[in-house]
Amino acid sequence: MIELSGVRWERRAGVFTLDIPRLLLREGITVMAGANGSGKSSLLQLLATAEFPDQGGIRYGTMSGDRDLAAIRASIGYVPTGLELYEDMKTERLLRYLSELKGEPGQTETDRVIAQFQLEPYRRRAIKTLPQGVRQRIALAQSVIGSPDYLFLDEPLNALDSIERLRLIRFLAAYARGRYVVVSTHELNEWEAWASRIVWLADGKPLFHGTPNDWTSDLPGSVWTGSVNRARYEQLPAEAMIQVRPEHELWSVRILSAHDPGPEFVRKDATLEDAYFIRSRAKNGKLN
Repeated sequence: MIELSGVRWERRAGVFTLDIPRLLLREGITVMAGANGSGKSSLLQLLATAEFPDQGGIRYGTMSGDRDLAAIRASIGYVPTGLELYEDMKTERLLRYLSELKGEPGQTETDRVIAQFQLEPYRRRAIKTLPQGVRQRIALAQSVIGSPDYLFLDEPLNALDSIERLRLIRFLAAYARGRYVVVSTHELNEWEAWASRIVWLADGKPLFHGTPNDWTSDLPGSVWTGSVNRARYEQLPAEAMIQVRPEHELWSVRILSAHDPGPEFVRKDATLEDAYFIRSRAKNGKLN
């Protein structure tokens, strides 16, 4: 278990404050939701020991940062957004170099992660010559060198195509058995079948932590779908729209509402992303 207690961290003297009185992260995949600037990347930096709390502490099982930093770092894999790789190095050389730094000398571990992330065609290519999606796979490959117990990933699906995204999610779902994987993402629905827990951050504070079922239950609003004509469509609040699709002379509409929007609509189960929009709009007083 990862335990954060009384954690407070400020960026540039009050520009942004992360304030987490208590948070317990358990085995499996924890997905972090939140708007830009809510604190997701900052929290991952603290978890990965790239930054340290100004107050409070973080425990990783029986280990604490003030006493067991080297052992903690040896147990962590981390991919921040915009990770800069050594671009003049070739893929194999970089991964072997990082394997050596992480205490995995020899070729075996390098070959394993190259195979795991389908990097064989790029083994002897300079990183600066590679597409962004391949660079992202290299960044992800280095994070699992040595099979760390704790994996912290900031928008790991960036630059990956749809097949690569699903492949990575399935890999992480298997990897997370008996380990801790914490993922920051703006695409909640892609993790719907795989997430064990959801953490919602807003303005540097955790407003929700629980299971996906808890996240989509007891919401202050609902999701509704229906088909309406143009005149009725134009009466609907634009900010409530989730999806709109023309169908001949009608419009198929999916909207959020705290109340039954009319006889044309039926209520639907909320997805993870629906729940995020409902909770966010209710928090900001914008859910009708």
